[in-house]
Amino acid sequence: MKHTYLKLTDNQVAALKSNGCNAEKWDNIEVCEGFNPAFVRNVYFGGHVKIGDIDDSTVNVYGISKHLGLYNCSIYNSFIGNNVYISNIGSHIANYNIEDNVVIENVGTIACEGVSSFGNGVEVSSVNEAGGREVPIYDGLTSQIAYIIAMYRHRPATVKRLSDMILKYAENVTSDRGTIGEGVVITNSTSIVNVKIGPYAVINSVSSLREGTVNSTKESPSTVGIDVIASDFIMACSSTVDTGSMLRRCFVGEGTMIENGFSAENSLFFANCHCNHGEACAVFAGPYTVTHHRSTLLIAGYFSFFNAGSGANQSNHMYKSGPVHQGVHLRGCKFGSDAYILLPARTGTFTVVTGRHYSHYDTAEMPFSYIVDENGDSHLIPGINLRSCGTARDVKKWPQRDKRKGVAHDIINFEMMTPYTADRIMTAIGIIQVLLAKNPTLEVVTWNRVKIKQSRLRKGLMFYRQAINSYLSKLISEGVTVSGDYMPHGNVEEWTDIGGMIAPKSMITELLDDIDKGDVNDLSEVLTRLSLINDNYGQYVNDWVPYALSVVLSKSHDMITEKDIASIVKQGESDAKSLERAIMLDAGKDRAPLMAIGYGIDSRDEGEIAADFADVRDL
Repeated sequence: MKHTYLKLTDNQVAALKSNGCNAEKWDNIEVCEGFNPAFVRNVYFGGHVKIGDIDDSTVNVYGISKHLGLYNCSIYNSFIGNNVYISNIGSHIANYNIEDNVVIENVGTIACEGVSSFGNGVEVSSVNEAGGREVPIYDGLTSQIAYIIAMYRHRPATVKRLSDMILKYAENVTSDRGTIGEGVVITNSTSIVNVKIGPYAVINSVSSLREGTVNSTKESPSTVGIDVIASDFIMACSSTVDTGSMLRRCFVGEGTMIENGFSAENSLFFANCHCNHGEACAVFAGPYTVTHHRSTLLIAGYFSFFNAGSGANQSNHMYKSGPVHQGVHLRGCKFGSDAYILLPARTGTFTVVTGRHYSHYDTAEMPFSYIVDENGDSHLIPGINLRSCGTARDVKKWPQRDKRKGVAHDIINFEMMTPYTADRIMTAIGIIQVLLAKNPTLEVVTWNRVKIKQSRLRKGLMFYRQAINSYLSKLISEGVTVSGDYMPHGNVEEWTDIGGMIAPKSMITELLDDIDKGDVNDLSEVLTRLSLINDNYGQYVNDWVPYALSVVLSKSHDMITEKDIASIVKQGESDAKSLERAIMLDAGKDRAPLMAIGYGIDSRDEGEIAADFADVRDL
């Protein structure tokens, strides 16, 4: 509702004075028509202040009904919207636009000091603690844009143009006035300086927020809670930072929860991350990065769809050149309890790491594996995670745990098997075939600084073939157009995982080329193009299948026939059943009688123990 604002009348000034109010200069105070001074008490006004309509209504604060109005506070150079409740401000509110229906009570300071971009444009030194992969954050940052800026340093022109777009946005939002959006609730907090707060956010009992933005909407509210300390930050909609967490130079993505004393510096957390207790430094946490344990450190690395066990740790400097080393842990990795990795290292997709590893391994081309510590050496078990019920459970649970509300900006492909993972599986098949051919008698071979037993190579080859056959069979059965005799098309597609989005690398390259040429020169255009690429994912998969068939059938230059396709479908159906049986068998191990130890605590009756186990485990 818009109002006409007028200077105070003599009667209104007299009424305010009788209510214990004072002003630096009464002529600098403007109020809406019909302003009722009855609900303004013990307030000091400094500089220019505008006050909206305050009707004879109440607001519920902690179960107590209180009249709307301004009580026991000092307000400088601010705009106060309609039907606002502000009470008990220990120091002052200065240089803020406070929109309608806001509640502020028991707060020390809310102030905009000088000019601020409210966290926009702050450079976060992600992935490499010593610098070189800085990402300037802003209100609309997505996992995809951040990934390109951080990881595509071989394209300096692209990185500069994207960074310049963000800095231009930061300049446009720079102001000497802070904003508290409609419906915001701020209570029991100490200090809020140079922070922009979006509509319907809840700020409760924070210690200090400085130089940041809490993005929020009515459909996607965000929360900042007890004893939080944050500086140089951006929070996306639907996010939560709570219970003693400490952030410095961080981006908190959509649906992300950071709580229980977690501390982070120079880190990016994208959609649906959940971080408790531990610590992060120079981390790029792609979607669904999870760390729940007090003793866990994530440092100098890229993570995505990741889970860290208690005590997981990485070392990034070796006491030589400083903290210059980095880790890349691709989609779906897990670190077991007390896992340790000496960086640099690269971990393949959907790989489980246990034990301590000093060899700087690179297993990107051996996905779905285990990396284990055997007598001080890093051993790889190829493909074994394809048969794990844990992997299957993870893939199912991720979409169910999407906490984003309203519009979701990070693009996420939840599928386990995609052309991206399938291409790495096909590469792994080729690598294993070469290793077996070159080392027919060796019990253990070394590859990329990990050891692999001959027996594990042979089993891994079988697992990988089952996986690729199953995936191609599924795609063909679901309608991918490959019928008839034809030659495989010559365009060999390499695929990439851009911060949770699976896409042909050629399409990403085309977009980046257009950015370099200036054909795409706005952040919204970049997001639109990325969305369009994602929308065409199904067609790109369709176009990729003939290439994949040519690799699997070893027919890169020969005709692929209907018979070939039928054989892949039949073999794939059989292999899918074999993998499904293996996953069920793996799940059965976790339901075996041995796992019932500790159940039926007060019983010696095997039936009661089994019943307790079955009830708790929902078996």
